[in-house]
Amino acid sequence: MRNCKKLMALLLAAVMALSLSVPAFAAEDGAGYADVPGWAKEYVDVMTEEKLIDGKTETTFGANDPMTRADLVVALYRLAGSPEVKDVENPFEDVENGAAYKDAVVWAFDQKIVNGKTAETFDPAGSAQRQEIAKIVCEFAARQVSKDSLKSRVDEMSAFPDAANVDAWAKDYMNWAVASGFISGDGGRLLPHGTATRAEVSAILCRYMDDASTGDASKDDPRNQTPSKDTELLVVSFGTSFNDNRVATIKAIEDDMAKAFPDWDVRRGFTANIIIEHVYRRDGEQIDDVKDALDRAVRAGVKDLVVQPTHLMNGYEYGDLRNMLEKKYADKFGSIKIGAPLLTSDKDFETVAKAMVDATASFDDGKTAICFMGHGTEAASNAIYNQMQKLIQKDHENYFIGTVDETETAATLDDVVKAVKDGGYEKVVLRPMMIVAGDHANNDMAGDDVDSWKSTFIANGFKAENVTCEIKGLGEVKAVRDLLVAHAKAAVKLEDTDITSEPNPENPDNEMEPEPSKELADGAYTIDVESDSAMFKVVACELTVKDGKMTAKLTLSGTGYDQMYVGTKGQAANAKDGFVKYEEDAEGKYTFTIPVAALGEELSYAAHGVKSGNWFDRTLTFDAASAKAK
Repeated sequence: MRNCKKLMALLLAAVMALSLSVPAFAAEDGAGYADVPGWAKEYVDVMTEEKLIDGKTETTFGANDPMTRADLVVALYRLAGSPEVKDVENPFEDVENGAAYKDAVVWAFDQKIVNGKTAETFDPAGSAQRQEIAKIVCEFAARQVSKDSLKSRVDEMSAFPDAANVDAWAKDYMNWAVASGFISGDGGRLLPHGTATRAEVSAILCRYMDDASTGDASKDDPRNQTPSKDTELLVVSFGTSFNDNRVATIKAIEDDMAKAFPDWDVRRGFTANIIIEHVYRRDGEQIDDVKDALDRAVRAGVKDLVVQPTHLMNGYEYGDLRNMLEKKYADKFGSIKIGAPLLTSDKDFETVAKAMVDATASFDDGKTAICFMGHGTEAASNAIYNQMQKLIQKDHENYFIGTVDETETAATLDDVVKAVKDGGYEKVVLRPMMIVAGDHANNDMAGDDVDSWKSTFIANGFKAENVTCEIKGLGEVKAVRDLLVAHAKAAVKLEDTDITSEPNPENPDNEMEPEPSKELADGAYTIDVESDSAMFKVVACELTVKDGKMTAKLTLSGTGYDQMYVGTKGQAANAKDGFVKYEEDAEGKYTFTIPVAALGEELSYAAHGVKSGNWFDRTLTFDAASAKAK
């Protein structure tokens, strides 16, 4: 629920408080209601603070009462800004013209968000079925992004045992709501024909609001059009689902490329399919992955192709890109050229270092530490962070660089905090050393979770008002964009590039195969564990092998998760047992003892968030080569 307040500031800044249901009671927050369960308090707080759902009395919210069709429509009407309803006929006999919810119902029907129970009746006091709620919220979300419909191309619903009970007309709606994380089931089941309480609907709306809070996707240009020229410049980025920052960074880079290459088709390819699916499901915007973009160019008869990555370094992603071009597309174009990553030459480092300093000069008062957060990688190219740190600190000793992922070749968050404290700085500015300011910048850096950079600095004695988060990616800096354009202009043929690309051991398409898992004798070992999420960081692990079976005692960096499950989030939500609960160690850290099926492979686990109450998919890889007998 981290972005609810932000979204409401955008949507409701000009909306006066309205009273559309009678009687209406709205406490300043959910603390004024005696019937709100603990898990729902934050959700109800938002509903009542923003006057989306009224209380039943001054002291009761009606948290466990079924949500009525009228109240659901009223909440969405208010969320949309209570648009004026003019010259729209009321088609329902049971919606009186004087009813407080009349405008909301008529508006929703006119927008094709809701239907009546019959041609003449709406049933305003009737309880909304769960599959009806999925449909209404999905149709509402589509209209908010000016689309006729939204759907998920990934099947998440089938993980629930009662998925077959969803009516045919509702399957796409329910799958969309489940894939979006808005509906998580009740007791491991969807119960599509059941009702949802007012507290549950409050949670659904807050989750939707969180997801929709990253800006206007219509300002973006996915550049997925069919090429019309013989020459194409394909700009390859990891991508981000944060709409405003995608426009400010990736689109800005592509627009600059189009100006510099006026006789070329400039197109986009993202490497992160999970982001592509998220944007498609939420905004209805189709962004090509790299393969789709290349195949589109082949079909259109493009002869000369230039590929310019926006990657910071020649890490695994750059290697994967090179590998794909060389192995699968070298014979499909007349020529393929590739540009260098952002930080390649000594001159590149000098240019970007100056750009980073210039972008934060207004904060540099001698009392402020300027801290840049990089991503971090297991690839050897991770050394760029220390290289940049040394270069900047030659003239600016108050600049510090660390990474989200802990590695041996770059400073960690703990290292950065210690250095800032040792320097005696009173204030801190946090800014991402990433092309885009997406999930890592908004959550790992500026989020409210206890493990975020902001929270960690505050926990280490810095006043909250003295910790400033600048959520701006490097792609917003013109000097950085100019450097990427220069790299595209200097692109060379694949066979002529002298940039080394490190093969990705997790990508089977590369020449270097993954290191085979080694068998371990019975005993206890310390072992390194790689997580796919910086918010689910394993700081220590003891692996026990007995009779060929392995179990691991994981120690997490924070206390944001209270249960684990072997399998996916969908399986966890539907399971009745098999949950692993946390135990606290002597230092108060959360530990989990879980089975390990294999070493050196990505293993699927689900983790249960304490604050959200949701299950999340997490992938762990136990590094066989790092195992050391205790």
